[in-house]
Amino acid sequence: MLINLLLAGILGLIGQGIRVIIGLKKLKEEAATVAQEEAAAPPAPAAKTVYDDLFDSRKLWLSLFIGFIAGCLANLSRTDAEFSKDVQLAIVAAGYAGTDFIEGIFKKLLPNH
Repeated sequence: MLINLLLAGILGLIGQGIRVIIGLKKLKEEAATVAQEEAAAPPAPAAKTVYDDLFDSRKLWLSLFIGFIAGCLANLSRTDAEFSKDVQLAIVAAGYAGTDFIEGIFKKLLPNH
């Protein structure tokens, strides 16, 4: 049971990791845009400097942890003991999509944080 829960958590983390990769790509594009917009005013920041200012490592780790939890919660709803490919993909999807649900709940419960 514990092994299944751990495996499901890792699968959820993978699902969230996919979202993280997409988010980091968008952040990089946003940093390049901001750097271009601010290039007219000296001193112009480099895109990497803007990226470093926008990137929040705590949010990254929290997001991955929430993906792990979403995978564990998805596993608890299963009735069979088999980890077929369909089940694995469903848990990865739960980590990808479930994170929005969990983060939404936290934002409503803790609006100032």
